Amino acid sequence: MKGRSQAGRRPGVIAGLLVAAVVSAQPGCGYKLSGRNTFLPERIRVIMVSPFENRTQRPDIEQRVTEEVARELTKRGHYKVVSDRAHADALLEGAVSEYRSSPVQLDAQGRATRLETVVTIQATLRDLSSETVLWSQSGLVFREQYDVQAEVLQENLALDQIAQGAAQALVNSMFEGF
Repeated sequence: MKGRSQAGRRPGVIAGLLVAAVVSAQPGCGYKLSGRNTFLPERIRVIMVSPFENRTQRPDIEQRVTEEVARELTKRGHYKVVSDRAHADALLEGAVSEYRSSPVQLDAQGRATRLETVVTIQATLRDLSSETVLWSQSGLVFREQYDVQAEVLQENLALDQIAQGAAQALVNSMFEGF
């Protein structure tokens, strides 16, 4: 593609490096709950979070989601998150399949005063030893509303909140088998 920077051609590499940075930067307090409270097989201890694919026109949304999913998995403490498939028991792959922002509130002149951003995600967790799908979800929808004033800042905050909420919901769903 002409006109794209070197980084623009290699979003997977950048996202992979970001996942590695997030994983290595997570502090460990040593406290863990007993029991795993998960339907995943006992042999699954190490999960590779592959950089999520971006199927939208919104730049960087996949990086935010990938980082938050890796952070959420690490926060749970029962699984180690790695960026190298060779060291993983399972592989989590995903895609941001939809991003849209639309007005939900108008002023007297018909101008938008409040917007809603909607992001749709799909993800699959695969056992790498058997190549079987352990968990899969498509159509996970996340919404956040924000005021139009300072729209770019508010949109970025909304995207951060969506990524955090999506990561929590995705990891909950994955661990509980829903």
